[in-house]
Amino acid sequence: MLERVLAFKERLRAGGTVIGAWLGFNDPALIELMARIGFDYLLIDAEHTPWSLERLQSALMAFNGSPTVPMIRVPWNDQVMIKQALDLGVEGIMAPMVRTAEEVRALVAACKYPPAGIRGFAPRRASGYFRDIDAYMAVANDAIFVMPQVEDIATLDELDAYLAVPGIDAVCVGPNDLSGTMGRIRQTQHPDVRAAVDRIYAAAKARDLPVCLGVTVPTEAMPALAEQGVRMLLATADLDLLVRGATAALASARQALTQT
Repeated sequence: MLERVLAFKERLRAGGTVIGAWLGFNDPALIELMARIGFDYLLIDAEHTPWSLERLQSALMAFNGSPTVPMIRVPWNDQVMIKQALDLGVEGIMAPMVRTAEEVRALVAACKYPPAGIRGFAPRRASGYFRDIDAYMAVANDAIFVMPQVEDIATLDELDAYLAVPGIDAVCVGPNDLSGTMGRIRQTQHPDVRAAVDRIYAAAKARDLPVCLGVTVPTEAMPALAEQGVRMLLATADLDLLVRGATAALASARQALTQT
């Protein structure tokens, strides 16, 4: 029970680097395809794309038999949303716009059963429809991957306390929203924004806490990022693959026809 996410967490604890991808489309066939490519994890974006609980349940079924860990960015750091996602069988939770250490503690509490947290009990699908309830309960608190997302420059005022909250497994940086709170939205290469992001990297690395950069990055940038402690990398997104693939196919076809 929950063996793949436990192995995933152990790999990160040992200093390893993992590679994932974003999922925005909620078609089960597409998700099944992505879950069998070989990514270490896939991150469902329920914050900015239209996901219902029914669609999420179908998506998680597409992970059956795959070693890829299913994670979700919930729409908000909300106890009810987190509980519903976990009960369906999600193995990792990322919450957006987690601004303070107090909000980090609320996220951790929502992901864990008492006495460590406040998660309500009824892991229906997560426990094999209650057939494996004892096995699930034995490891759930240790296994569920918990990751707050830093997206507000004000968080840096209490960064040490934020990262010190027990129960988080990684921290994610949202560079676009972070830059927006600095009055420089999407200017992610501005020196002030870069300095803020680098400060988060350094503080997390000092605690051996893995960092996820919440945007896809080119492969040539990955080694340097990994050295800074960004050990949860996002290589691509389903939307990127479709747009770039379709654009390249169309351009290739047009070029071929102009040459005849």
